[in-house]
Amino acid sequence: MSKIRMNIEVSPEVADFIERLANEEGATKTEIVRRALSVLKAYKDQKERGRSHIGFVKDPSKLDAEIVGVLN
Repeated sequence: MSKIRMNIEVSPEVADFIERLANEEGATKTEIVRRALSVLKAYKDQKERGRSHIGFVKDPSKLDAEIVGVLN
């Protein structure tokens, strides 16, 4: 699989957050951005199927928390 290099501009707060996550996860900043985009892609795929939120569960029979409005 070929890769394409991209440059992005983010706020200092977002840059600090990415740096902190990378340090905590033992990953590169690039990997953190890849992971975030993978979550956004999964959300988009589900939204196209009529599911409009992401949920978090500890017990599969009960929704503990949800994220709505990620994509407008």
